[in-house]
Amino acid sequence: MTVINSDRVLAARAFITDRDVCLLEWLHDHQVLTIEQITAALYDARKTATDRLLRLYRLGILERFQHTTPGRRTLYYVLGLLGAEIVAALRGDPTPRAAEVVARQRRIAMSPHLAHLRGVNQFFIDLIAHARHTPDAGVMRWWSERQCAEPLRFGSVSMHRVRADGHGIYAEGQRRIAFFLEYDRGTESVPLLLDKLKRYEQLTAQGGPAWPVLFFLPDRARERQLHQQLGRGLVATPVATATREALRTERCVADGIWLPVGMQERPYRLIELDTFSDPADDAALARLDRRPFTQR
Repeated sequence: MTVINSDRVLAARAFITDRDVCLLEWLHDHQVLTIEQITAALYDARKTATDRLLRLYRLGILERFQHTTPGRRTLYYVLGLLGAEIVAALRGDPTPRAAEVVARQRRIAMSPHLAHLRGVNQFFIDLIAHARHTPDAGVMRWWSERQCAEPLRFGSVSMHRVRADGHGIYAEGQRRIAFFLEYDRGTESVPLLLDKLKRYEQLTAQGGPAWPVLFFLPDRARERQLHQQLGRGLVATPVATATREALRTERCVADGIWLPVGMQERPYRLIELDTFSDPADDAALARLDRRPFTQR
């Protein structure tokens, strides 16, 4: 006699994989990913990803929507109700109400900041995809703006005024680089970018980590303008810039596209920025973080 479990979360345990769980947790923390991003980070073939995502969608684990821009139609995935319930069970959180999940899906799909969110997530997806195919490389941490702002994420130092677009730790061999990301679409004035940097400097002055602030810019003209402004005064926090334009000739954001402010004799690889950074080893993180350091 076959007993069918009447609880849908318990029933889902029979067919969700570790890869599925990873995706669900990413969607919980980072809201939305495109099919291209999911394929690059977790799969070796587009068809394999498409087939699996379609099954998860039909089961209510994922939800999806299309967004059309001139010349391009993109398929986005978010958590479905069952997916949200699974993540809540995994993390020991209260079971979300259906209306809450639907409201979240609608907010994401209709957000005027969808392109910015997609760009921020693309930065980390590029790193993860690079690490998948690079021996001894790995993304040790990927935190969203919301996660960075949570109390005690960085010990007693508050991040609520900084509002980083993201925070990550990337490793190659025995080297690690921790960083904050500022993803710039070119829609804000350069003085506003400088004001953001002042907040990071205040964070460092209050005992926060002196990790590089990475300004990821749309083009070289914007990069030159920012460096000119930063070169007029002393910068107390490590800063490096790179452009999406540079990715036309390089493979990804881990490559030699980063120009540290004040050290522009050559582009640096991402991992090489650890030279200008506070350490991001386990001991340093344990002193700073109130939450356990774990490698995903």
